Amino acid sequence: MTEKAERFVVTYRVTPDDARPIEAHAKDICIEETVEIPEDAVPASHWDAGIVGVIENITERPRDFTDMPRDYDVRISYRVDITNNQISNFVNVLFGNISIRRGIKIVDLALTESQAKAFGGPRKGIDGIRAALGVHGRPLATTAVKPMGLSARDLAALCGGYAQGGLDIIKDDHGLIDQHFHPFEERVARIMDAIRDANAKTRHNTHYYPMVAGPFADLERQFSFAKAQGCFGVLIAPLLIGLDAGFYLARKYDLAVMTHPTFTGTHFHDPRHGMTPAILLGTLFRLFGADISVFPNYGGRFTFTKEECVDLAQALRGPYHGLRSAFPSPAGGMVIEKVGAMLDVFGVDTALLIGGALLRYSSDPMVSARAFVEAIEKAVTEKGTSL
Repeated sequence: MTEKAERFVVTYRVTPDDARPIEAHAKDICIEETVEIPEDAVPASHWDAGIVGVIENITERPRDFTDMPRDYDVRISYRVDITNNQISNFVNVLFGNISIRRGIKIVDLALTESQAKAFGGPRKGIDGIRAALGVHGRPLATTAVKPMGLSARDLAALCGGYAQGGLDIIKDDHGLIDQHFHPFEERVARIMDAIRDANAKTRHNTHYYPMVAGPFADLERQFSFAKAQGCFGVLIAPLLIGLDAGFYLARKYDLAVMTHPTFTGTHFHDPRHGMTPAILLGTLFRLFGADISVFPNYGGRFTFTKEECVDLAQALRGPYHGLRSAFPSPAGGMVIEKVGAMLDVFGVDTALLIGGALLRYSSDPMVSARAFVEAIEKAVTEKGTSL
């Protein structure tokens, strides 16, 4: 290791929970996320070589009211090589032990170009998915197969109807795993048969992304089976199966990745702890390989704000060290009537996701799917060049 090793920068928003100066809290983060020993026991050579995190600057944030707690934006840099550019090592440095402390929230992340290149980002991205679907100039029409508990035969019939109605991507609901009433292999085989039949009739190309989850011993078998059945991609919940496992296997089997946010909520909902949705569901998931990231849209049944959703979409699509852009997929209680409003906010490079509302719209999935696609096409036509 050299003294001039590359460094990346994390911005932590810190709300001190004791009377010590902010500099002491910042130094706690520097040490806890790297050497994790008492400050006076850190070898001098470690300080000199920058192995310990380095405080780049500290800025006190303005307060709207004097009785509000003081908080600070603390920028800390870390050596890239201590993460070994591996997902588990990287997130351990980013927010390992210090995540157990209160009042610390990651609000920005400035990586190096070499890090972005090493992690790789999306393998398909927006352009690759559009090319495979043959859909351009409008948002994708996407749904989730619901509800859990139907037979594999019934789920396949539902998917066949959605595909005949012209949906672009049909994904499993994240609760559809390997249950006895719709076991993974039977479900995937039947749904893929139904979608192939529908595609042959409509000449539209609908993709199916099965949910891959379960014991580690089963994961690779499921990825392999999905690939063999002709799936273009899979749905994974990174915090259920591990941040590295799903992305690694998707790369191995050349499958697109749609990520689901289940089990991520505790990172967001304390305003002074965790990390922003844009960091986890946007920057990090994109960095690790998400081609589509599902997140709760504002105005639905969850509590994300419009600003959080817009920031998240920007983190997925904006320029970032040459990584491919990924589709934002706002979801969670969305309805056909909101298609125009979602287009205004997120633009055409979006995978709009409507799940349960399609079941409510009509008992015929083909009718619901057609209404969804027609609403998208109408909204794009009406807005025209304003997009």
